[in-house]
Amino acid sequence: MLFKKIVLAISVLFLSACGSSNAVPATEITVDMNEFLYEPAEITIPAGQPVALTLTNSGAQEHDFVIKEINVTGVEKEGDSGGAHHTHGSDVDFDLHISTSAGGTSKLTFTATEPGTYKIFCSIQGHEIAGMIGKLIVVSQ
Repeated sequence: MLFKKIVLAISVLFLSACGSSNAVPATEITVDMNEFLYEPAEITIPAGQPVALTLTNSGAQEHDFVIKEINVTGVEKEGDSGGAHHTHGSDVDFDLHISTSAGGTSKLTFTATEPGTYKIFCSIQGHEIAGMIGKLIVVSQ
């Protein structure tokens, strides 16, 4: 009987090890956008790890979250309002960009591959110059 219990315990341990996942959970951060700021204005994330940004727009106008140049992989968007009111024109290709309508919520998931400090800004005309800027700080692990 003791032998059966030992075999059962080893089998359970073996099967649970087979079912484990090496996936790293995403770092989850909520950013509020308003006239004319991001809160928090400075975000620190780990390089090489997935990040899930939930962007809430508590303002009365559409806002977006833009990083012009950053090396990222695995970019996914949910709730992008597809805003086309960019200061730089609609043909600009930003590495990270998501628009959120007034009162809306969107989600941007990505993995930054290189440490560094990157400027966040709202590309809607007049918003950046009004102070809607921030920093994304990517740190090495």
